[in-house]
Amino acid sequence: MASLAFLLAPTGTLLAAEAVVPAEHQTPEPPALTAKSSETAFRFYGEMGLGGSVYLNGDDKHKYSDGTYIEGGLEIKHGNWFGLLYGEGWTVQADSQGNAWVPDHGWGGFEGGINRFYGGYRTDKGTEFILSARNDSSLDDLQWWGDFTPEYGYVIPNTRDLTYAAKVQNLTGDFRYSITAAPESRVDESTALLHFGKYDRYSDKYTYRAMINGYLQYDIQEGLTLLNGLEVTDGTGQLYLLGLQGKNLAGRVWHHTGKGDGNNPGSETGMMVSGMVEPTKGLYLSTAWSYAKHLLDNAEDQTTSFAQFGVWYEYCDGKFATALDSRFYLHNDTTDASNSVFLMQYFYW
Repeated sequence: MASLAFLLAPTGTLLAAEAVVPAEHQTPEPPALTAKSSETAFRFYGEMGLGGSVYLNGDDKHKYSDGTYIEGGLEIKHGNWFGLLYGEGWTVQADSQGNAWVPDHGWGGFEGGINRFYGGYRTDKGTEFILSARNDSSLDDLQWWGDFTPEYGYVIPNTRDLTYAAKVQNLTGDFRYSITAAPESRVDESTALLHFGKYDRYSDKYTYRAMINGYLQYDIQEGLTLLNGLEVTDGTGQLYLLGLQGKNLAGRVWHHTGKGDGNNPGSETGMMVSGMVEPTKGLYLSTAWSYAKHLLDNAEDQTTSFAQFGVWYEYCDGKFATALDSRFYLHNDTTDASNSVFLMQYFYW
């Protein structure tokens, strides 16, 4: 997760930075780590969130989900070489019978793992070559691109949570790109060297085919950015993505030929539009509308359609932030999902 502050910052501020980091959900972006060519520099940084979501209707009405977490990483830089080891832990929701990963008011324990472990080389012109044993794909870096709301944005159906991967990117200047390639990815917690809790095998569900994905970003003019994205997988279809983002308005459209709903074969076509205003320094009001049509081969077709209204307030030089988001499904939605409200207090160091 990178910086919501970058997402909401004026374009002039972004272009003045050494690198324009793709906008994601984390604030603040850690300051650039620099070192003389003969020295090695280290930095530890992270964040903690207290809160989560509450469902407003349906079978899980008034139940709590998506809870407290803590994460942190050790970054290293030596000349043009760099690396990162980043881990996270989170509470496990459980019901009164002890069933884990279900919305309720119970706490079933604590779970965690390493989600970023990579090293790379950055040329003097900003091109980065990265090899990883655990990392995000390029489109995963941009899964909320063009969405100003704090939490509930529609996640594009791309491949994420990669094990072994190679990434090449350059995030400087008006034209930016990032490309990731990965072999088939399987996560088997039974072979892990370190276990965090009794729910460790939860992540065994992640099995991905070999894939390559990436994006191109171009600043058409000050305050207006064009995004093109593509993912090609071995046997699970392709994803095409097009987006346009301004200072206060943004939108994107996508089509995935091989993911009806992530489980059933089919296709998904979607769009999202988002808007944001900053009535006072550090306070951002946002809204968004997301729509996706799932044409399924082995099940009845579905439509996802919801609106969002969010508030993001950051203070104490970005060390603290409070986020409120809400999601309300519209009359044309057929998923029977529950409306919900999200409230989280963030701490950064």
